[in-house]
Amino acid sequence: MTAIVKTKTPLIVPEKVRRRAGFKPGDKVEFKVSRGVVTICTRRPPVHAADDELSFEEAKKVRHAIKQAREGKTTPWSQVKNELGL
Repeated sequence: MTAIVKTKTPLIVPEKVRRRAGFKPGDKVEFKVSRGVVTICTRRPPVHAADDELSFEEAKKVRHAIKQAREGKTTPWSQVKNELGL
């Protein structure tokens, strides 16, 4: 598959190539060049990096937990451990 590079037009990755590469809308890509060969890789953030932002669902769970704690609906850790057999 070939494409033409123009002066003011972004390089467009053909749909067939995007599908085979697994690119999805919103993916960030990284370009690497070595000896005239360009490699394009997706830049997905690590799943459990310390600086990751919470997803909508994770933030929702945190807000719910904070609300329950404020309402006094908590269980002592010793009781949780006992119930789990730890």
